[in-house]
Amino acid sequence: MSEVLLKQILEEIYSMKNEIHLMKDDINSMKDEIHSMKDEIYSMKDEIHSMKEDIHSMKEDIHSLKETQYLMIEQLNETSQIVLAIRDRQEETDAKLDALSMDVQQLHGKVSDHDESIKLLTEIQKQQQQLLETLSLRSINHETELRYLKQV
Repeated sequence: MSEVLLKQILEEIYSMKNEIHLMKDDINSMKDEIHSMKDEIYSMKDEIHSMKEDIHSMKEDIHSLKETQYLMIEQLNETSQIVLAIRDRQEETDAKLDALSMDVQQLHGKVSDHDESIKLLTEIQKQQQQLLETLSLRSINHETELRYLKQV
């Protein structure tokens, strides 16, 4: 009986060794899986870090875009004010041009009036010239007659 019992104990020990060996294999497999999971976690951490850097870079880009947009809005407002000032000056210039046009028309009317006056004065001067010539001739005739009379 002792031999049978020893065999049973031996079988039991072998069985336990097999189970321990299987458990060790399972533990090693689990260790490999844990190691693989750790590698994946490190990889994920690296990816998260990279994503955080990308997000930070994107935030900086957005901030830069906002600054650029603000500057563009400022320039647009300044340009709008310049355009309004130019429009106001253009309206003033148009008003001055209209006033000058009216002045030119008035001057043209006055020049036309002066042309008429000059023509009239020229005509009068011609008539006076003819009258002077006639009077001169008469005076010469009178002087000639006076000389003749003095001689007689």
